Amino acid sequence: MRIRVRMPGFISLVVVALGLSLAPRPVWAETAPPVPQPPPTVVGPPAGAGPSGGAGPSGGAVPLPPPAAPAPSIIGFRGARFGMMEAEVRAAIAHDFHLPARAVQASQNAIERTAILSVRVSNLAPGLGGAVVSYVFGYRSHALIEVNIVWSKASDAGLTPEQLAIVGGRLQAYFSGEGFAAARTAMNVALPDGLLLFRTIDAAGRAIALILSGPVRSEVKGGKRILTPDTLSLAYAADAAHPDVFRLEKGSF
Repeated sequence: MRIRVRMPGFISLVVVALGLSLAPRPVWAETAPPVPQPPPTVVGPPAGAGPSGGAGPSGGAVPLPPPAAPAPSIIGFRGARFGMMEAEVRAAIAHDFHLPARAVQASQNAIERTAILSVRVSNLAPGLGGAVVSYVFGYRSHALIEVNIVWSKASDAGLTPEQLAIVGGRLQAYFSGEGFAAARTAMNVALPDGLLLFRTIDAAGRAIALILSGPVRSEVKGGKRILTPDTLSLAYAADAAHPDVFRLEKGSF
């Protein structure tokens, strides 16, 4: 059975036996895209203006286009802001999701030596389904450096591959409409185990990444890559290039 799913701002997906047909694309590099250059200065009056540049042939004022809105900054997720300490993030979780303190689970990443607070949220927004939200605190700073949101069968047993694709499409449309700098943004890039729906980096090096992942197989005829989504992940990072995590020093071995 083939079902074509179209979503605003999202690539057209063909669900084939609960899979998604992906056109081959180069894998998007993890390095930051080039810094956008400022627009060129306009020399001379706008089209239709008089010699002064401020009036047209009839002497009436010529309106100039409004200045472009500044690109948004990535400061955290909802009430939890990068740089907050654990007690502040716990308060933000209670405020954002109206959950008791016992709903927050504490753990450690033994490899990166970071502390993590995780909470299961039944519905982050209407129609988005249940997700696990994890807050990561830096190895040295002990402050919030990352927020990871994951939708999967583990967070909501009712989520299907089609629903994960739809949720991903809604989030992609949301982020692509936020006005992030195009030179720092990538969308719809094939990965070895899924699809990068959206990734952007702001001027301060903070990042958002939205990835739909799952088993990928190639059709014998046509060579199409078929993704059957089982996980949708959304990450907010305070420093995508230099995360505050434990690493062995160079020359240690």
